[in-house]
Amino acid sequence: MNGFRMALGAFLLMVTVAPGAAHAETEAELLQRLQDYLNSITTLDARFVQLNYDGSTSKGEFQLKRPNLARIAYDDPPTIMVARGQKYQFWDAEIGQFYEGPVSTSPASILLQSNIDLQEVVKVRGIRRDGPSVYMTIEPTEEPGSGVLTLVFHDPQDDEAETPLELTQWYVRDAQGYITRVTLVTAEFGVPLSTDLFEIDHLELIRPSTGTD
Repeated sequence: MNGFRMALGAFLLMVTVAPGAAHAETEAELLQRLQDYLNSITTLDARFVQLNYDGSTSKGEFQLKRPNLARIAYDDPPTIMVARGQKYQFWDAEIGQFYEGPVSTSPASILLQSNIDLQEVVKVRGIRRDGPSVYMTIEPTEEPGSGVLTLVFHDPQDDEAETPLELTQWYVRDAQGYITRVTLVTAEFGVPLSTDLFEIDHLELIRPSTGTD
C-alpha cells in the first residue's frame, strides 16, 4: 500500500537537487517554463516501471486526467489505486481489501491540481540541469510533512531538433523517508480518457463468485 501512495501517488532513488549555478533570471525563466508545461498537460496515458524503496520493481499503467483524476494499475498482483479530487481509493487484490484515504498524503498530488503554481502551492526545494534532463524538487506548502517530489523532464534545448519538454520520471520520498522512482516507459499526452476509467467498483470486486457467471 505504501508503494501506491509513493508512486502517485501516490507513483524512488532520490535525486537531491540544489539551486542551480545558473543566473537567477535563467532559473526563473526555467521555472516558469516548467510551470507552463505542467499546466498544459490535460491527459497522460503511460506504461511505467517503478523501483521500490526495498529494491524490488513493479510494472503497470498510469493514467492522468487533470484536474483531480489519476489511476495506477499494477500488473502483478493486479492492484489498482484511483485518485478522485481529494480522495484516493485503493484495491489490494493480493489480500482482497479496499482502502480510502486523503490524496494530500502523497506529494505527487500536486500533479492533480487545476492550477500548478510553483510560487504558491509548492515550495521549490531545488532545480538543476544535467545534460538534457532537468530535475525539480518540490514540497507541498499546505502539507510540508507529506514528503518531497522530484520531477524529471527531458529538455535537450536543441532548437534544430525541436524536441518538446516532456515529463519522463519522478521520485517520491514519503513522510517515513522511503523513496520510490517511477519511470514512464511509453507515454502519450493529450489522448482521450474516459472518466469511467477513474472509478473502482469495490463492491463488485469483493462480491464472492456464485460460480454461475
